Amino acid sequence: MKGLRLGLVVVLGVALVAACTASEGSNPTGSGSGAPAGSPGGSGGGFDTVAAERYCTDQGGQLVDRVAAWNTNADPSQWLELAGRMRLCEFEMGQGDTATRISVDLVTLYSEEPTLAGLAYLSKVPVTLPTTGANPAAYNCMEGLAGTSQFGNTPGSGGGWTDKTQPVFVVMSLCMFADGSAIDEWGITYYANGDVRGADLATKMRYTPTDPLPAVFVPAGGN
Repeated sequence: MKGLRLGLVVVLGVALVAACTASEGSNPTGSGSGAPAGSPGGSGGGFDTVAAERYCTDQGGQLVDRVAAWNTNADPSQWLELAGRMRLCEFEMGQGDTATRISVDLVTLYSEEPTLAGLAYLSKVPVTLPTTGANPAAYNCMEGLAGTSQFGNTPGSGGGWTDKTQPVFVVMSLCMFADGSAIDEWGITYYANGDVRGADLATKMRYTPTDPLPAVFVPAGGN
């Protein structure tokens, strides 16, 4: 009897070890690194951030780490830095006072699939202008393209994506879209009128647009 009990204990012990080993060997996320599938750095078709950054610089852009900040119309000592952080690809054209720059998120630049920011830029929707003294680029972003560039609801305080190490372009104003994509709101406003700032992103983005473009963005009142 005593031998039978001992045998049962040994069998149960082996079964438990096998079950634990099988559990540890599986990965419900599908990623060997432990990162969720589809996330940057993960498996399952995740976005390749390193390749996107290299692509940015290969195209003549520069990588800029920016911080979201409120009250950027005031002295920098009065800015409220928010938790938002974003690495952007930025292209600059010209020198000195005549230099222009455009910012774009890395996914929009590198992905072979469209983003809302990329489609909004390529669509060249006629600019929706304010009837008051509002910032025309911000107004066009919100009213013409259904994006947002608002930082709170305090008139005159402003906000933007900042990098205090930049000699000129310390604050960039991004138009953000519901899919998380972002592009410089002044760049997209000028481009709609045929003026390129920084670089023509149509020649930089990996996304190859269809003809015609997907009708995500249409003029106000259009079909």
